[in-house]
Amino acid sequence: MWYGMLCGFLISVTTVAIATHLLGTVMGEYVVWLKYFGAAYILWLSWKIFKSKGLAENDAKTCSFTSGMIVQLTNAKMILFDLTVFSIFVLPYSNRLVDLLVVSYILTIAGPMANLVWLLAGGWMRRWFTNFKKTTDTVMAVLLALCAIALCFA
Repeated sequence: MWYGMLCGFLISVTTVAIATHLLGTVMGEYVVWLKYFGAAYILWLSWKIFKSKGLAENDAKTCSFTSGMIVQLTNAKMILFDLTVFSIFVLPYSNRLVDLLVVSYILTIAGPMANLVWLLAGGWMRRWFTNFKKTTDTVMAVLLALCAIALCFA
């Protein structure tokens, strides 16, 4: 499944880079406002985590290359993250497609590697999250909210 997620991430981030390049040319100076949309979405995710009631159960039979790729190709959080990174850290300085693609491939290293770390440490962390669910959710929600606020000032 992880290899599928890696391929899906690469396809998705490349597509978002091309779309951002086109969006950057069309919207020009207004593209910086995407960070506020991203921050609002992160705040919404923070609220959802804070209010969550339990852990989702995964069906191990659905873990395949195809399911991993589909997960990443339809992952709204990842797409919004990519748009936010491009609009804050790349477009204010360059709208060249090559610059967006370089950042895309750096994100491809960072994103799927974080998924791999989660995958490898998941068993131990699952026990922790199960035993301290409310505390963990509260801490994660607060940290996400702080990230959203910091994003507005980036």
